[in-house]
Amino acid sequence: MNVYLAIENAILLKGFEGLILEQFNNAQVNVVSNPKELFEINFNKDPETQKILIYDAAIGFDQPNLYLHNLIQTYPNLRALVLTSECNVKRMKFLLNAGISGVLSPEISSKDFVDMLHDVCNGKICLSPKYQKLVINQFCKKEENRNPIGLEINDADSYSENEYVDELFGLTKREKEILCLVCNGMNTKEISEELFISLHTAETHRRNLLNKLDVKNTAQMVKVAVVSKLIAI
Repeated sequence: MNVYLAIENAILLKGFEGLILEQFNNAQVNVVSNPKELFEINFNKDPETQKILIYDAAIGFDQPNLYLHNLIQTYPNLRALVLTSECNVKRMKFLLNAGISGVLSPEISSKDFVDMLHDVCNGKICLSPKYQKLVINQFCKKEENRNPIGLEINDADSYSENEYVDELFGLTKREKEILCLVCNGMNTKEISEELFISLHTAETHRRNLLNKLDVKNTAQMVKVAVVSKLIAI
């Protein structure tokens, strides 16, 4: 088993590394100082060896949602766990929909951490006790909100495909509006006139869209928008 640790907190990093080496025979731990290095690793190499990534959500990184999504899509056999101090039910749904195998909290006990790794190795999806409790509390809350015929009155944490895409790319309302105009063939000058904004502002939004969609030109931007269903066609 190869475990890759991309963790910002030095104490947690050393603690997790020690537990893995102590509790798992023949485990190899690889410390990743820069998350960009993960795309330089061939996780498909030696397919018989299980690969596990523990990724710290506290690491400063542009578009972390898109980054994790692309990593899992590129390496579907990679088991990834996200370490985060705060995570609501909706966020957990997003991560699991993205293909994440589990969500860890920093205060997880040694026993629970080892148990979670065993579960992930066996192909299970798991949550640390803190987030298990959060999900249970949310479920009980929804049960209380059911009306006599069994329909939920309030389901604030329901998760549609559109919501998943919105969180994946993190576009603002204005950016989605401009993306729609770009996909309709408008150039920067036409967009500025259509929305009554300066040419500089329109160009800034356009550059932000290229960055958030992780593309290099307008043609790629349109392709990603259509394939990801960011716009209706």
